[in-house]
Amino acid sequence: MFNSPAPRHTPRRGGSLAPPSIRRGTPSVFSERDRDRDFPLTPSVRSSRLPPIRRVSPTSSAGDTIRTARHEVEQYEKVYWSKDATHAVSSAGPLPREVQQLVKGAEDLVVRPLSGSIDPQSGFAFIASSSTCISWNYAKRTHSSPTCYTFPAPRSSQGHGASAPPVISALYHGSNGSEPGMILVSPTGEMRIWESMNLALANVDRFQRVELELEQDDFVQKIWEISSSTLIVTTTTSQAFRLNLTSSAGRCVPSVTPLTKSGGIFGRTTASIFGSREDREGVVAVTSSAGSVFMMAQRTLQKWALGAEGQKVSFDLTMSSILRADDKYLQEYDLHDAVGQTLYGNQWSPHRVHLELNDLLAFSQEELAVLVSYSDHQSGSGSKRIHNSHAIVLFSIHPKSNALTVDRIVEVSYLAHPDPRMLDVPRLSIPSGSPIAFIRFADVIVMVSMLPDSPYEDVIVLKESHRNAFLGVGCRSGSAKHAISPSLIVMPAIGGLLTVEVFEAADEALSQEMTATARLKSKMEQAVFFGDRSENPLSFDLPAGFKGDPAEAALAVSAEVLASSSPYMPTIFELRPQLSDRLLREKELIRFVRSNGLLSMLPQTTRRALSRDAEKIKASIDLWDHQNRLMDHMIPHSPQSLLSDAITAYMSRHDSSEDGDVVRLFFRSHLHEIDSLLTTVVSTFRAATSSDSRMDLGPWVEEVNNIFISVNRAASQLREDEHATYEIDRLRPASELWTAQDALIDSLDGLYSITEGLIRDRTRDLGSVVDEPPSASSHLRSQQEVQAHLKRQMVDLAAALCTNMEEKMRAAKTREMDKGVDPKLGASLAERWAALKPRVIRPLVGIDRVSEAYELAEHHSDYSTLVYLCHQPKTTRGQVQLQTYIERFGEVFAFVLYEYYIEQGQLHALLSQDEVYGHLLTKFFDQYHYPELAWMHHIACKRFGEAAASLHTVATTSQELVKDHLASSIAKLAAVAEIKTRGPSQTRVDLLSTIDDELELVKVQNDLRESLRSDSTTKRGSPSIENFVVTNCKGLENRPAFKALFIDLGRRLLEGKALDVEGLIDALTLKDNHGSSAGDSAVALDRLTKSSDLPEGRKEVALISIWRRVFIQDDWLAIARTAGRSEKAQRGLQRQTLTYATVRALGEIKDFPSNYIISPLTATQPPLLAEVAARFPERPAGEIEMLMRDHEDEIRTLQRYMNEAVLEERVKEVVELVREDTASAEDVIGIGGEDGEGDVEM
Repeated sequence: MFNSPAPRHTPRRGGSLAPPSIRRGTPSVFSERDRDRDFPLTPSVRSSRLPPIRRVSPTSSAGDTIRTARHEVEQYEKVYWSKDATHAVSSAGPLPREVQQLVKGAEDLVVRPLSGSIDPQSGFAFIASSSTCISWNYAKRTHSSPTCYTFPAPRSSQGHGASAPPVISALYHGSNGSEPGMILVSPTGEMRIWESMNLALANVDRFQRVELELEQDDFVQKIWEISSSTLIVTTTTSQAFRLNLTSSAGRCVPSVTPLTKSGGIFGRTTASIFGSREDREGVVAVTSSAGSVFMMAQRTLQKWALGAEGQKVSFDLTMSSILRADDKYLQEYDLHDAVGQTLYGNQWSPHRVHLELNDLLAFSQEELAVLVSYSDHQSGSGSKRIHNSHAIVLFSIHPKSNALTVDRIVEVSYLAHPDPRMLDVPRLSIPSGSPIAFIRFADVIVMVSMLPDSPYEDVIVLKESHRNAFLGVGCRSGSAKHAISPSLIVMPAIGGLLTVEVFEAADEALSQEMTATARLKSKMEQAVFFGDRSENPLSFDLPAGFKGDPAEAALAVSAEVLASSSPYMPTIFELRPQLSDRLLREKELIRFVRSNGLLSMLPQTTRRALSRDAEKIKASIDLWDHQNRLMDHMIPHSPQSLLSDAITAYMSRHDSSEDGDVVRLFFRSHLHEIDSLLTTVVSTFRAATSSDSRMDLGPWVEEVNNIFISVNRAASQLREDEHATYEIDRLRPASELWTAQDALIDSLDGLYSITEGLIRDRTRDLGSVVDEPPSASSHLRSQQEVQAHLKRQMVDLAAALCTNMEEKMRAAKTREMDKGVDPKLGASLAERWAALKPRVIRPLVGIDRVSEAYELAEHHSDYSTLVYLCHQPKTTRGQVQLQTYIERFGEVFAFVLYEYYIEQGQLHALLSQDEVYGHLLTKFFDQYHYPELAWMHHIACKRFGEAAASLHTVATTSQELVKDHLASSIAKLAAVAEIKTRGPSQTRVDLLSTIDDELELVKVQNDLRESLRSDSTTKRGSPSIENFVVTNCKGLENRPAFKALFIDLGRRLLEGKALDVEGLIDALTLKDNHGSSAGDSAVALDRLTKSSDLPEGRKEVALISIWRRVFIQDDWLAIARTAGRSEKAQRGLQRQTLTYATVRALGEIKDFPSNYIISPLTATQPPLLAEVAARFPERPAGEIEMLMRDHEDEIRTLQRYMNEAVLEERVKEVVELVREDTASAEDVIGIGGEDGEGDVEM
């Protein structure tokens, strides 16, 4: 079933006389007598029966009552249900109790159809069912319930069942004009006419009875008023009867004559005045204009001229014959095709497009307005689609030819929905002289501008549409002072009568198209200011497919509420109720946003801004309550007047022209600047307290703290209470809190420091007794109370500081991730936050606020402070609390605790943790580098492999040989235990091999240390490295930098210090290596091959240095002088060289890499300055230069041997000699190939 009535199918003859349920619309609807009246209507007012509206809260002003002039004399209260710049909907009075009992909810309209109408001319309204009609004077103001006039409906000779249509009803205006009469017509044609309403009270059986002569299967459909004495009755088969009501001897005399027209060439007449089959399914609309009557069927429009009496002869324009008569049929026009071609042009086809003519009105003397609904047929579907597209088509009447031509089309964007109830919708209403047309649907009234260059459209929607519907409508010419069109009065089933007015402010809106966002904002305003009352029958929910930016609209409405600048704000003189009203408006706004599914369309910044506005109002309420308590006892320029003094100073700086109550002015219209006011409060406080050093700061500090704490507490409370409403992402906030601005955080921080210092000073001046609980017997009771209050404030300030700072840090982190803000800002803020938490929480222990300190540290995840608190003597929680926190927070707390143990040297407490938390300690050691402690935990847990790895790390990083040796020895034991318990694996074997290498390295250093000790012992028995250099480092005499380096390395070894690889290589190769130390160069090469953490460049420098010192150790010039020397002696000299000893020692090392053996030519490569500087980053540039000169001196010596002693060939002879001496071809080492480039093969 559709909103617009479906076409009625003519029943077959011989069937039931009752109207079938599939017929178009309802056979009975209210009278349309007021739809096309050209005479002015009497202004009506709301009945005094409307009870006064009691405001249950300051927010109930959605239907604020306003004293409005009644004919500029009588005052009455008007209750607005909706109001904006273009229109207003107000209450015109409730429905009488008898009518409410008849309605019983609009859901009954499915089985108990009702119809109604409103007559602003007489002030009467009525509602009709199938059995009765109740009328009342809604415009008459009384102090009691209005008088209801009940008329029994004529019985139909056919039974209609439970869903019988309502009786056809209309008001009759007699000649006396004091009270209207009532006309009731049954579907089967019985008509009852009461001359006056009073007959329903005195003698309801006194009525005139008329019987319409209907054909079989024909029923009365509707009655239309043409004038006060003429009405048209139409039927379901498109018959029309003219009803004349005349007065004779003081009595109403009705006369009924059928309207007929010629049908055929012989002038036969037919009961149906329309010829086509579609047009014989009922008359859709009847209207009058310029003395003519227009009747519209499904496709055709007819023009008639009615005489003073009934019809005599018809006038057929299609025939050339002109017959004079009183009631004349003048012309017929095919509106269906005309409208279809106008809407669709060449694409018009009645088979493709379903088009219905819904209503007809006279728009002016020469224009008709036709309401149409249309939609395309669904492909492949035999059923009709819902006519959810509508338009108003304006036809012009040619004054001479009487032809109708399409003037223009007014499109309607509203899409109607189907409604199963038997309602006469859609219907069109255009008040006389109004540019606004009203289209009534089941639960919606659409307002459309008829002006061609000023598009405007808005809707009035009933809430609970399944229970409510518009039953009737009426137009009146009297309206509000600023209305540009006569008001419309509508009758919903629930909610009472409503008046709709369009204002002069709509002129501008009609002259320029309102933006979609402005429309959306207007809708939000209606919901916020008028939608919070349960008795408001209107709904402000947004339709599907609405347009506009909801974020921009919501912010604009919220800002107006915060600044109290909205024109719809109710006038509330008392400040606190006014503030409370504004707060509830903010809550109503977010409720509307949520209920309409807009919250997901609001970005996080908008949600935070909406919450901010509500928070400021809430904070202002608490601030005003505090100020209000002090005002009666306020002394100028005292602590009690701090807030008012700050407001006065702030308003004076902003050029306020208000000379009166600036405090209340601020709270009424400047709440959006409350954050700036707080900074003014601080500056006012500092100015007042800095003038006198002997001033008692206690009251001043208490007052300024009260102001800041009150604001922060109220804002925080609202955030907590409404968190689920605004759904703000607290973990990743898009913007920071308004209370977290830098200026406010700095102010809080400063007040915290001042309060802390004041408490400390008072304790020093008054003694520790001031910190005791207030006692009645103490002479310092008042001072103790002040001290206790300051301590509470210190706690509150700490809480506010932590809350705002944490939110600020989170917002900065979000901006960094989402907007690419410089990460240095976030890092700086994080450092400040990390330092602030312990700085403001830990001092609370000193003022005996331990529980509060715990609570703050827990809430803000300050784990270091929690650990600190648990180890303070004033706390009694101790180890039990530590275990509780480990269970609650897990590893994030446990790791901080373990760090604390290490920093405090409480290693036993660390390593003696309960076995339950062993996995946390294991994870801690995995993530944090404490191998010197981790190995003990691993051994305790029998994780020998992890223990060996940790011990190896300890050994390699140790600076002492003894510790290195001990750690490596235990590591080897652990590695062996790991292999024995879990079996060998490549990883475990490699670890054991690495530990063996470390032990070997320790052995090398210990052997070198013993060598140095034995050769450098002085006469007194103490070793001296200088003595060793004199006797064992002949080559360093001309190399001072290397000499100093060797002395430093030797001294460290003698002191038991461990050397790194490069230092060990220098210690092994810079001294004279002969005899028992001849293999030290090979040891240095072996250690170099096993070093994995040395950069490649520096590794290459070390390799070249070793071989260069090997080659220059011997006097090759003397060896090269072979004169007078036998071959045997020559070979003996070669075997005594360091080159021979080194090469032969390398041959004994298993799998020694051949690329670590180089030729003398390669050894002449000098190191880079950067490579030498990288090894000694702490040394000045001068020392680096000296080291480079010593390297160059070694290179010059090597080059001299190469040039004068042919060293390349001499080395080859030495290699060959080693091969012969080893007597094994597999162990021969060759240095230098045939090309002499130093390639090596083994």
